[in-house]
Amino acid sequence: MRYFLGRHDERDQPWVQECAAVVFGMVAADATDVHIVGYLKVVAREHSVPWPLNARQATIALWHIAKAALVRDTAERVLNSDLINAAAAPDSLSHWLATRLLTPEELREYLALGEAGDGDSPYAPSQGA
Repeated sequence: MRYFLGRHDERDQPWVQECAAVVFGMVAADATDVHIVGYLKVVAREHSVPWPLNARQATIALWHIAKAALVRDTAERVLNSDLINAAAAPDSLSHWLATRLLTPEELREYLALGEAGDGDSPYAPSQGA
């Protein structure tokens, strides 16, 4: 924001920080880079900042910087949550296939015998095949 607004003096720091926070909030609320341009034009007028020639490219860059920060923050929250620690046990292929191919009655019988079965199940592979 300091670069875009051309204000590097410490006394300008509070409103530059405020502008950055507003831009970040706008991006978090799904504003487009066009919305960011509109907001920064108002800020530039209010603070007598000359409008930069590369304003469009700079606002696109600001939008991407803010969006990347939001994605990073979300990823960190997910990675640090309990969701990552509670990995679900994968379903075995035989159970997965049985739930999709067998009728409800056949599935109950299959589950009653156990997935490994004892060889007497009509769903077990034949020995001669």
